[in-house]
Amino acid sequence: MANHVLLDNISHKELKVITERGAKWGDNISCTAIYPSEFTKVQANQPIVFRKHPQSGQFEALALFGFENGENLLLDTQGNLALNYLPLSMQRQPFLIGQQTQYNQGIPEQSLVVHVDLDSPRINTTEGEAVFLEHGGNSDYLSHIAQVLNTLHLENQALPDFFSQLLELDLLEAFAIEYQQKNADKVTVGGFYTINQQSLNTLTSEQLQTLQHSGYLQAIYMAIASLEQIPTLLNKKWAQQ
Repeated sequence: MANHVLLDNISHKELKVITERGAKWGDNISCTAIYPSEFTKVQANQPIVFRKHPQSGQFEALALFGFENGENLLLDTQGNLALNYLPLSMQRQPFLIGQQTQYNQGIPEQSLVVHVDLDSPRINTTEGEAVFLEHGGNSDYLSHIAQVLNTLHLENQALPDFFSQLLELDLLEAFAIEYQQKNADKVTVGGFYTINQQSLNTLTSEQLQTLQHSGYLQAIYMAIASLEQIPTLLNKKWAQQ
């Protein structure tokens, strides 16, 4: 269970965060959320797929690590994780952004604040990156986290427009990943969407130009290219069976 609390330099003055990556730090995950600006860096190592969020019903983009809950096929035999690029949604752990109501001359205003999950295995008071300096100021590490959280906030605000354009142009299509286990059982992993390349190929020059100006066209091509990583993940899964 998560235990999210508002971060402050009094209650959490001795807080430290382990920044190593691995299963024992919570990286035994099958996917993580990513954003169009990250697609170029992600596609070289992981498949990029889309799905509807099970709670909100809104589309989101995911970098795949595996095909079953809790399966990260990129962990090495010691359970460590080494990625050329660590997605923002993983960089920010165990912190998250929140909102706090403040009053300006009696008028409520929302401000962004930092929360921390005190139940995260990364949290302790003896090892890792210090969150606050000795006399209460923000550490360089916390300043970096604040930048990551701010970027995530902006990316989340922009994400609906990305999917709105994909839907308007009929660029999303459902697909499933199928593979055969060593016992010969066939497994189908569904619920995913990818780029409809047939629709993409029929776009007008004006539509392509609009996608280019919005910065989405490159992300679309990166999502397509990333599907080449699915066989690599499947080979890793086969080797571990």
